[in-house]
Amino acid sequence: MNKDREIKYAIIIFLFLFNLIIGMSFINEGLFHFDSVILAQATENTYKTGILQPALKGRYGSVIINSIVYLPFFLLGQTADFATRFSSLLFHSLSVVALFLFIRELFNDSFQAFCASLLLSLTPFYLSPNTYGKEHGASIFFLIFSFYLLYRGMGKKSYILVGLSSCLFAFSITIRESMLTGIPLFFLLYLKPDISVRPFRIVFSKERINFKSLLWVILPFSFIFLLAFFPYLKYEIYRALYIKDNVSAYFLGLFSPVFKLALRDINLSITPFIFVLFFIGLFRMALDKKLFFTLFFLLWFMLLFYFGNLSSYEARYLDMVAIPVYVFVSYALSRLYRRYRILTPAILICFVLYMFVRAYPLLEFRHRFNGEKQFALYIKGKTEDNAVIIAMDDAPFIEYYGGRKVIGCPIGDAGATEGFIKTVKGLLKDKKPVYLIESGLQYDFSGVVKKSIIDNFAINYAGEGLAEDYHKCNLGFNTYCHKFFKLGLKNN
Repeated sequence: MNKDREIKYAIIIFLFLFNLIIGMSFINEGLFHFDSVILAQATENTYKTGILQPALKGRYGSVIINSIVYLPFFLLGQTADFATRFSSLLFHSLSVVALFLFIRELFNDSFQAFCASLLLSLTPFYLSPNTYGKEHGASIFFLIFSFYLLYRGMGKKSYILVGLSSCLFAFSITIRESMLTGIPLFFLLYLKPDISVRPFRIVFSKERINFKSLLWVILPFSFIFLLAFFPYLKYEIYRALYIKDNVSAYFLGLFSPVFKLALRDINLSITPFIFVLFFIGLFRMALDKKLFFTLFFLLWFMLLFYFGNLSSYEARYLDMVAIPVYVFVSYALSRLYRRYRILTPAILICFVLYMFVRAYPLLEFRHRFNGEKQFALYIKGKTEDNAVIIAMDDAPFIEYYGGRKVIGCPIGDAGATEGFIKTVKGLLKDKKPVYLIESGLQYDFSGVVKKSIIDNFAINYAGEGLAEDYHKCNLGFNTYCHKFFKLGLKNN
């Protein structure tokens, strides 16, 4: 084994263990997000029924991955709670390794690849969701690893690697549907045209547009994509394009009010000084006549204008955007390292420490306290075993941790509201205790359901507990008391 290969494997082992140890040190006390609980429930139900169950918005790929990781825990009689959180951290670590392999393959520079991977490791809006069971780590891993296999496969003229990369990329879409935005990037990387400015020309290699190569890259992708498209993905795409409601993630247009939040989150999570190196790296790469890579990662970075303008925007959506930023930054650091062997690592360490300091308060807090879990346990202790809880976003937590049956309120539908009231009355007549938690009316913007409840039921205060630890740009937190009430039939 030559020295370069020894360094490569040493870096891979370091990056994997570093990320896994950091992640396990700050793993959330419980499943923090609505989606995470649904994923854990789908995983457990897959084992109970023997049939693959959907997570939120389908995402069957995330259930497959989670079910594999859950197997030893299932055999030990455990729930999928810890397995879901551990799976998220495991793929966070693997995604960082995949980024190292990908950049090293593109630029043949281990130091550059290490810089980019280390920066991604502790990016607050990427590390945070991977400590509480989200599917970001797994989707990013399969995306980047598919890119790596594609580029390596074409370089070695291995159709097996190209076909495998196509399968893995399509699979990433079944984990998180936002990976659809990577389709143009995947096929652009496959084509990899030679670009020159003087004279301006774009030339495609014959081996990349021959029939056999195209079959190996298109057919595996199409097969897996269509397996997901017809059962559920077509409906999610339709919702994103045409249905604008509270649960849809639709595009608001360029420079929407939400875009300011995205810029703020980037500013808070990643030191603005990183963008000095971002532009230096971009121009340096172009001047070095790596025009394809310059344009490829610049187009990738442009996804900021999509993810930063979504109606359901959260800071964690920016994980896709962070990758091209770190490619340009690492390119600049690599060139700087050739002249300043001590200064460059010091700059890298400062960037990483900045991000860790920004993320630490939130990670440490959630490691000790999961508000949703504790509130669900509080309700469990305060309500009867056969109680029915009226809840919305808190519903999965109350079901999963509290073991109580939950029903939701209708949204903006007078007929459904009338039926809902009849259902609650029926439960009370059957002597089943019914409780309404404060956030159960969070989507009742018109106040129709609230008015109907007040008009039809006696309402008695039942208690309150610490409910949620919300995040501000994934960098701050606060808790608040969540009240809940017991409903009764009115005498009249």
